[in-house]
Amino acid sequence: MPLIDAFLIDFVTVDFESDSKIAKEVLYEFQKNCNYDNDDNCNFVLDSPVPSAGWYFAKLFLSSQFVKKLYELNSDQIDNSKGKKFEDKFVSWLSINFKKRKCEAHLKIASEMK
Repeated sequence: MPLIDAFLIDFVTVDFESDSKIAKEVLYEFQKNCNYDNDDNCNFVLDSPVPSAGWYFAKLFLSSQFVKKLYELNSDQIDNSKGKKFEDKFVSWLSINFKKRKCEAHLKIASEMK
């Protein structure tokens, strides 16, 4: 796993209210699995969306410590996810976990990380 200060992910959806709620629930569960306190808001942040043409565009920030811990706990699944680079594999794995809970948001590595 390469050393990255933080992950910045584009979170794009047509139903921000529902999808953001599901995404946060999943991330809170991941925090619990990592033995992080759910009151600690430094592991992830989902920005307020910018609406455009029926879509909502937001940024999802994940701290490097959170990503590292998630990788330690889920390395087999992440390593076997779609993508060539670690970042792509991680986002693919995260997207699958969101979709399992009926979150329809589209995720991709933000251009600021490339």
